Amino acid sequence: MVRMTADDPGFVPQGYQTLKKLGSGQTSHVYLARNDVHGEVALKLPREELRSQPMLQRMFENEVQITLSLEHENIVRAFEGYPTGAQAFLALEYCAGGTLDQLLLERGSLPLEQAVRLIANVARGLEHSHGQQVLHRDVKPANVFLTTEGLAKLGDFGTGMFLAETNNDRVGTAFYMAPEIFEGEPATVESDVYSLGILAYEVLTGVRPFQGDSYERVMMLHLSGLPKNMRYYREDLPRGLAKVVSLAMSRDAGRRYQSVRTFLDDFQKVSDRMSREIVPGRAGRKLRVEAERTPETVAEAREGKDVAGERQGFFGWFRRKKS
Repeated sequence: MVRMTADDPGFVPQGYQTLKKLGSGQTSHVYLARNDVHGEVALKLPREELRSQPMLQRMFENEVQITLSLEHENIVRAFEGYPTGAQAFLALEYCAGGTLDQLLLERGSLPLEQAVRLIANVARGLEHSHGQQVLHRDVKPANVFLTTEGLAKLGDFGTGMFLAETNNDRVGTAFYMAPEIFEGEPATVESDVYSLGILAYEVLTGVRPFQGDSYERVMMLHLSGLPKNMRYYREDLPRGLAKVVSLAMSRDAGRRYQSVRTFLDDFQKVSDRMSREIVPGRAGRKLRVEAERTPETVAEAREGKDVAGERQGFFGWFRRKKS
């Protein structure tokens, strides 16, 4: 069956009625559609160009196959799909809250407790993905979808791959890619953890840690730059929380958290302690910061070190460009 235009998809799988076009991605056009069983869904239909571009076709197939294999409250749910041919499609739950990237562009810095909750949501989704032997390879705010209740769900597994595969492709988004990926190394659990750390930095501070007007510039910043201490942007951020994110962002993969679970354990401990000890006003912020100090961070402060920067030593930073 021949497709027509992006606004008139031509082919619509049986049982679905398109209501409006939501947007377009690298591999597909996305429609808000209705189904008698699933209700409102985000219906992805592959772009016409996929027929002549095997790499993009493979990405769509990956997304269908991988997303159908995952089931977790913090991963966008796939109801059904077909990966190849003229009748390929993917029906996903519709997250009416938009993306985390849109939220950051609209709001900038989020309330601390909201930021912590969203990061934990994304981490839990990524942990489940790794538990199913799937790497995401493009963890970023634009691939995190929000429900109207404020729950964050990791989605867009088009660049995903199973851990058993061998693949050295430099896929992903430069602002969030691990240094070893730029150097041609294969993706690993640790490279996904790095991307999660970059996302956490951005969600907590409202800015990305890296800026550049070209792929090459951003790559060099990942390899040899130095980020600002997160508390430069947000003085109410507990030092313990900044430390956890900094370790996830370590340039050396061996010094990062070796699993999302270990990241989550430390992240949750610090955020739980923060929630217990928070009280309103300046006194509350001071109390929380003091509570998050450890002998190690106090010693570093006395030596005049940038806690986040000194530990990693190789990152660049930039303020997010406002749209």
